[in-house]
Amino acid sequence: MESSLTDLFMTVATYGGAVVALGVGVFGSFYTIDQKHKGLVTRFGKHVRTNQTPGLKFKIPLIEAVHEVSMQEKQVEENLETKTTDNLFVQLPIAIQFEVSDAAVYKFNKERPVELMTKVVAAAVREYTSGKDFQELYDERQQIKDAVLAKVENEVAGFGIQINNIVIDEPRASNDVKATFDRVRSSALEKDAAKNEADADYIKTVKRAEADKQRNILIGEGVAGFREKIAAGYAALRKQLIADEVDPATADRFMEEAMRLDTLRDVGDKGNMVIVTPDGSTGQQIAALQTLGQTVGGPKPVAPSA
Repeated sequence: MESSLTDLFMTVATYGGAVVALGVGVFGSFYTIDQKHKGLVTRFGKHVRTNQTPGLKFKIPLIEAVHEVSMQEKQVEENLETKTTDNLFVQLPIAIQFEVSDAAVYKFNKERPVELMTKVVAAAVREYTSGKDFQELYDERQQIKDAVLAKVENEVAGFGIQINNIVIDEPRASNDVKATFDRVRSSALEKDAAKNEADADYIKTVKRAEADKQRNILIGEGVAGFREKIAAGYAALRKQLIADEVDPATADRFMEEAMRLDTLRDVGDKGNMVIVTPDGSTGQQIAALQTLGQTVGGPKPVAPSA
């Protein structure tokens, strides 16, 4: 009787263990892949297939293993130290935004691919920034980013990675460097302001000279026209005298005297002037001029000293 019970218990234990092992094996054959993830299935360490879509999947228990890789965008940050062309050591913060482009390459081809990618990008950034001065690091961050992306694109693709963006922040320098930089910028602004003022003065001077030139041209044209009218008037007067049967020689002397008196009158209008004539008739001319000055009420000319 005892022998029969022992055999029964052993039989139940054997079948129970088999059932448990079968249950563990069945449940161990199923697994799930999350959204924005891929499952890399290996058999005895060798990659045999990739689960491209999320959901419930099956693998051979105890033989196949699954490595899940996130395909979501990630970001790594790095604080680079670089030297500018104006011999300043500055910190240049960068952020690399990337995603896995090939899950199998990312997982199996390179050890620590994100670290390798960061080093490649940092080296490219230093290469481009080392040829810039401090001001250019501020102004040309977009151009630096574009150049770095173009340079490292193919190399990081070998890591199974695609870089979507590189954010280059403002360069950070010591307080002394910042103070010096601020003084340089202030000096440059003052220089630009002085240049602008000089340019404005130059433009004003040129415009003023052009205006003076134009005014003198107009004055000259007016004087020429005035003289032309006077000459025409003298000619008409002489012609009329001759028409009135005045001897031409007498008419000429009359015209000369008339022109002389007109000249004295014009000089008298100016005032405070000394008249000296080469024919010794200065005294007579001064007397005539004083008479004209009294007539017009202007200042009297001064006779020359002995």
